[in-house]
Amino acid sequence: MSLNWVDVADTMVKIGFGSIITAVSGYAVLKRTQSHDVEKEVRNKFYNAQDVRKDKYVEFLAQTQTMVQKYLFSHCSCQESDYTDLLRIYNEVQIISCNDVRIKAFELINAVNEIIMFNSPDEHELKIKLRKNVNDATAHFQCVAQIDVTANFSMAKT
Repeated sequence: MSLNWVDVADTMVKIGFGSIITAVSGYAVLKRTQSHDVEKEVRNKFYNAQDVRKDKYVEFLAQTQTMVQKYLFSHCSCQESDYTDLLRIYNEVQIISCNDVRIKAFELINAVNEIIMFNSPDEHELKIKLRKNVNDATAHFQCVAQIDVTANFSMAKT
């Protein structure tokens, strides 16, 4: 069997096209796999950050409610560790949150500050109003925090 230049060219074309097809398909598969891995990593970071924010929100809510209960009938000097702990978690919430949550956290801590620094046994009606302000601010904060920590990754991407 003799090989002439047509047979050689035919074999080269077949091998060359096979190699090109293999290379292109390999590249496409690799690119798609890497893209999927990157998106998976971004998704995991998103949900991990949500978990961290959720823990901080719960801690902030618990500390605000504790402060209101503790100082409902007494005055807070703002020198105690419970108040500085509240300020610490408040600042953490401010740093890691979106603007909607930050605004509601600010409103909540202001309402808490009003009631824990107020100390007048004769002003029962004012205490009731201040307590209502705390309850309203807590509800608003819980609402925006719940929206933040339950958002889907696909919704957050857009």
